[in-house]
Amino acid sequence: MILHLVDGKFPTGVEIIYWTDGKLFNLSRLRAKSKVTTTSVIELQYADDNVVCAHSEEDLQATLNTFAEAYEKLSLSLNIEKTEVLFQQAPANPSAIPGIQLNGVTLENIDHFLYLGSHLSTKVNIGTEIQHRLSSARAAFFRMKLRVFDDQDIRRDTKVLVYKATVLPTLLYACEMWTVYRHHTQLLERFHQRCLRKILQISWEDRRTNVSVLEEAKTTITEVMLLCHQLRWTGHVVQMPDHRLPKQLLYSELKNGKRNVGGQEKRFKDGLKANLKNCGIDTENWEALALERSNWRSAVTSSAAEFKEARMEGLREKCAKRKERQANPDRDRLPPGN
Repeated sequence: MILHLVDGKFPTGVEIIYWTDGKLFNLSRLRAKSKVTTTSVIELQYADDNVVCAHSEEDLQATLNTFAEAYEKLSLSLNIEKTEVLFQQAPANPSAIPGIQLNGVTLENIDHFLYLGSHLSTKVNIGTEIQHRLSSARAAFFRMKLRVFDDQDIRRDTKVLVYKATVLPTLLYACEMWTVYRHHTQLLERFHQRCLRKILQISWEDRRTNVSVLEEAKTTITEVMLLCHQLRWTGHVVQMPDHRLPKQLLYSELKNGKRNVGGQEKRFKDGLKANLKNCGIDTENWEALALERSNWRSAVTSSAAEFKEARMEGLREKCAKRKERQANPDRDRLPPGN
């Protein structure tokens, strides 16, 4: 850590408390003062990209000054033009936009920025990231459209394989850590369906159901893909040593601050717990299963297949009910007894 090059007090950063005891969903475990560990998240550095975290404007300014001093001792300098400030404001505690300076220059405050391929935003949700992924996947699809998807000499199965290898990874990049709502999965599924219909040359005039399109393409809905990616990644994090930052963050909560009264924003842990229940995996003992790599992989694969069949069957039933209503439009209007 380059901050050791600087004499004096280390920056505070964002303090978290954690206890990797294997009970992720039991938040009361973090009230055991003698068993929890406190640490600070000061930086998230990868190669020459670095994110500096702080709870307040004063702490962020002090942290940035400390890094600038440490880099200077290594004959390096911070690029002012590429250094930006992202202010994620607490809903119940509004405050002014911070004015952070570096070498006398006030840094630009932005609404979102790209870090390691993912968009972080001031709203602390994945709305911006979803739109970016849709835009990138759309561009990836149209780059291959003339050369592959519109080529009549290429078999449809091959086209679908190319789509799975190029477009879907772009669409679902870094989805392991997404906290999604229903409207997010609907956006992803609409794009997925449009791409498959173009590849299979299915128009709206064919009146094909989404289920039949998925079955012809031999693929699944994006909700199942998200579930598999998240569970596999979470199992990987559980298998990490306790000193690894991803595992500490998974089993942690902020040391300072509290959630508002009333309806809450969905957390990653909430989505994870829902996915475990959807797969029929015990939410009390899932970590013991995750520690066994091969068993966890098998459990996720088989459970996801069952979840897929349940979702597909639900879509078939929904389609059948809609057709029944269309065939008997006046049935629900008849008075009781007729």
